[in-house]
Amino acid sequence: MSILTVENLSHGFGDKVLFKNVNFRVLKGDKVGLIGNNGVGKSTLMNILTGNLLSDSGELKWAPSTKIGYLEQHSKLKQGMSIIDTLRDAFRKLYDMEEAITELSGNLENATEEEVQRAIKRMGTLQEELDREDFYNIDTKINNVMMGLGLNVLGVNTSIEKLSGGQRTKVLLAKLLLSGSELLLLDEPTNYLDKEHVEWLSQYLESYKNSYIIISHDTQFLNRVVNVIYHLEFTTITRYPGNYEYFLKQEKLSKARYLAEYNRQQEDIKRLEQFVRSNIVRASTTKRAQSRQKQLDKIERIERPKNLPRPKFYFKKARETGNMIFESKSLDIGYNFPIMQGLSFKLEKAQKIAITGCNGIGKTTLLKTIMGIIPKLKGEIKYGEFLYPAYYEQEIYNVSNITPIEYIWSIFPNMLQMDIRRALAQCGLREEHIFENMSKLSGGEQSRVRLCSLVLTESNWLLLDEPTNHLDVGAKEELKDSLIKYEGSIILVCHEKEFYEGWVDQIWDMEKMLVI
Repeated sequence: MSILTVENLSHGFGDKVLFKNVNFRVLKGDKVGLIGNNGVGKSTLMNILTGNLLSDSGELKWAPSTKIGYLEQHSKLKQGMSIIDTLRDAFRKLYDMEEAITELSGNLENATEEEVQRAIKRMGTLQEELDREDFYNIDTKINNVMMGLGLNVLGVNTSIEKLSGGQRTKVLLAKLLLSGSELLLLDEPTNYLDKEHVEWLSQYLESYKNSYIIISHDTQFLNRVVNVIYHLEFTTITRYPGNYEYFLKQEKLSKARYLAEYNRQQEDIKRLEQFVRSNIVRASTTKRAQSRQKQLDKIERIERPKNLPRPKFYFKKARETGNMIFESKSLDIGYNFPIMQGLSFKLEKAQKIAITGCNGIGKTTLLKTIMGIIPKLKGEIKYGEFLYPAYYEQEIYNVSNITPIEYIWSIFPNMLQMDIRRALAQCGLREEHIFENMSKLSGGEQSRVRLCSLVLTESNWLLLDEPTNHLDVGAKEELKDSLIKYEGSIILVCHEKEFYEGWVDQIWDMEKMLVI
């Protein structure tokens, strides 16, 4: 049974074509991985499927009464609600039924016999629906999902306004998982999740009875949870049955066929155009030339393959530091109260450290304390000499209405526009990206812009908070290679073990430290 049928869908921005006349179906039981490089249009396609964006042309055909749930990269939640209220809202229809039963029951005393019979029948129907939906185990379901995603440590009554962007994304993900939608649309669901929560989500999705489409650059995660790959490339979508591993084996053959078909068509076009040019003005051959021109006009042109620029992240080295970068003793960190205390550790010259631990334990807080962005609550931090740190924040705000070139210019006001454009291109941004508002760029493209600011900064100490979020496979490989070659010191917060494994000198596991 087809849940969704997409026919001849096309969309672009200006003269940039994202996809053209694509056709695909999502069947009941399909667990789809939607993949492709940063900026090819994956999130745009999701927005079209949800109705948040109108396509240029094409048609979406949904099965009747299909319920969909959407997790986007930059998600929003209702303000003024607690975590538990937000999650219970996933069952709003059932709570309304319970209220209807209570109201009907309260009106029985003054009702006529006929009204009583109608009310009892209606109450029975509603009660059957509540039983069928396992209504009286809702709190157990909510608790299981909260624990699986690490939301229980935040407190069920915590207001949405007090949560970070990553925590809000986790709340929305939990709400969607509880909704029981026939089709889930998940855009980078593993961002902001630690390995334990990714493991839980993998198990949850493996046993999920309905269908979903997932955008993710976490290949290990995709291998576990999808049975179909849709690859968006060259403005078209190609379907590959199986997981990501099987896709890699088949994709090279598919790309080779596409390139061969494109080259073959280009040769045909060139031959026809040459014939028209040579014969259109000669009376004896004009009709044949016109016939060839009609052939040319009817050709459905294959989109020229565009190899997206592969980024290069070369981090400039500042002068040498002393042997000691920083050292903490009995350090307490937090905002209004300590979330961790008694932290004592030391970073030395050229050391590369990965910080791990569950979400909310204080990894970002630690980096901000080390950088002096927030004050320490107690203890001591000593810094070495000649330090030139560069900090990559997990989240930044108030940049959505500026362009990448304006963003870089605000940090480096003395740079020439030509040099900024060259730096952005080196980080994998095309010409059309650099003059477009940041809000219109994909999460991966925004990450490349922010990494560009680090590339332009002379440093001898990098502090990176989840830099792999949103980056595609190729960009992550380049970033990893650049960090391995970097001659300075590194502190890296990252939930992807395969990204830092093998090249960091130490792992600071905050779960093994003293937690309050």
